Parts: sequence; structure tokens; C-alpha cells
Amino acid sequence: MKPYHSMDKETLEREYSPSSCIDDIMVFIKMYIDESRAAHRSLKDIMKADIKYGPEKRSNLDMFIPDSDEALPIHVFIHGGYWQELSKNESAFAAPNFVDHNVIFIAFDYTLAPEANLFEIVDQTRRGIISIIKKAASFGGDTNNITISGSSAGGHLVAEVLSTNWKEYGFDECPVKGALCLSGVFDLEPIVNTYVNDPLKMTKKDAHALSPLYHIPDQSCPIIFTVGENETSEFHRQTHEYMQACTEKGIETSFIEMPRFNHFDIALELNKKDNSLFQAVLKQIKS
Repeated sequence: MKPYHSMDKETLEREYSPSSCIDDIMVFIKMYIDESRAAHRSLKDIMKADIKYGPEKRSNLDMFIPDSDEALPIHVFIHGGYWQELSKNESAFAAPNFVDHNVIFIAFDYTLAPEANLFEIVDQTRRGIISIIKKAASFGGDTNNITISGSSAGGHLVAEVLSTNWKEYGFDECPVKGALCLSGVFDLEPIVNTYVNDPLKMTKKDAHALSPLYHIPDQSCPIIFTVGENETSEFHRQTHEYMQACTEKGIETSFIEMPRFNHFDIALELNKKDNSLFQAVLKQIKS
């Protein structure tokens, strides 16, 4: 029995509603928008917008590529929004910090539910990351130095990418160098009976198949985990349970405490050069 098995619907919906821990979600959405717009303006000369990686309308990337004669590390950020909100347009807020450290920053987009179901979203994201890996050299990237991060639903998508059977795609092992999961959802069963599932329409069988917790890879890159202090008990449990399962499988994991932070402002810290989250990602890049 897991804690959510004994929760009534009201409690379960509160636990899986990150905004239940804050006064106004739009304050933070506005930060995503404003800081991303500022990044677009300040980095307009090195930005390549709407790069296609697949046939879907939202199979697009925004790349921020520092000027260099050498192949540069690449960092890909996958946005959250419960697979049904937000886009790459609000996901460039950390670009200035990565560019300042001579790292190519990519804001990643994908089709949202209900236009796509979650199986399709996972497949699209996986294909997108593989496309970036295979084409890295064409835009000045280092194929052997690609890290990824994702917040909330993006954290789930990062974990699903890491669960890829890489041999099926021509790789001997995981080609991603490092990953960061911020406040991810790794066991989807508890959200089946909540409002979150209305556009997703997952069955319990679907949720099990789409849960990274139940298909942890035999081999993976190191994974950094974090969750804000001001988040629900279920988001804390989800992160620690998945992290422990990865550790037991032999995957290198680490956890970074984020006191005072919530589900939404935690990702914004990636644009601060001295923040522990960014420094941990930078360590992966430089290792």
C-alpha cells in the first residue's frame, strides 16, 4: 500500500495540484514568460528559433548557440505543465546562464494533450532528444556532452528518455551525459482518478506503462534529483521513491535540497550561476 491508495479524491487532487502550496500560480508563470522574453531579446543574435526535429506541428526547438570555434556542450530543458500547458516559448529563462558558461541551451517543445496522448508525447520527446544527439555536430555541439533537464511533467519526460532501449536506436549505451529531474512525477497511477487525467484519458494500465518507476533502465547516466521544500508530500515521495529505485539499480544519483522553494520557482534557479542546481548540472557537463 502506498500513501495515495488511502486518499480520498479531494486529498488526492490537492496532493497532485502543485498550486495548492502557493497563493497565485500566475505570479510564477509570468516570471517564466518575462524571463524567457528577456532571454530572447538579449540573445537574439545567437538564437535559432523553431528548428524542426519531427513532423508534428510542435516538434520544434529554440537553440541559443554561443560563438565558438570548438564543439560546445549542449543542455536541453523540457518544460512542465502536466503535459497539457506551457511551451518552449516560456522555457528559455535559463538560456543566458548556460550561454555565459559556453553551453548551447535548447528549449524543447512537444505536442500537448489532448491533441496527443501521453504515449505519443513520450515517443515524440524521445525522438527529439535522439535527433539533437545525432545532429549535434551540425550546429556546433559536442555529441558526447549532452545533458538534459525537465521540470514537473518535464521531469517525467526526462526519466522516460533515460529509460530508452538505446540499442534499438543504434547506441551501445545511454548517450546522454547527465540529467536533472525537478519535481517530477514517476508513478502515474495516482493521477488517473484526478482532474489531471481529464485530457490525458489514461487507464491504470496506461499509467503503469508510462511510469518510469516501473521500467528503470539497466544502465543510465547520472541523475540529479530535487523537489522544492514547499511542495506536497506526494511530490516529495515521488522523487525519493524513484531516486531510491534508481540507486538500487546501480544508477548514480544525487539529491539537492531546495529550502523555501516551490514547484514553480525552483526551475528559475537554473539561471543563477551560483545556485546549487546549476552548479550540479555544470559539474556534470565538465566531468
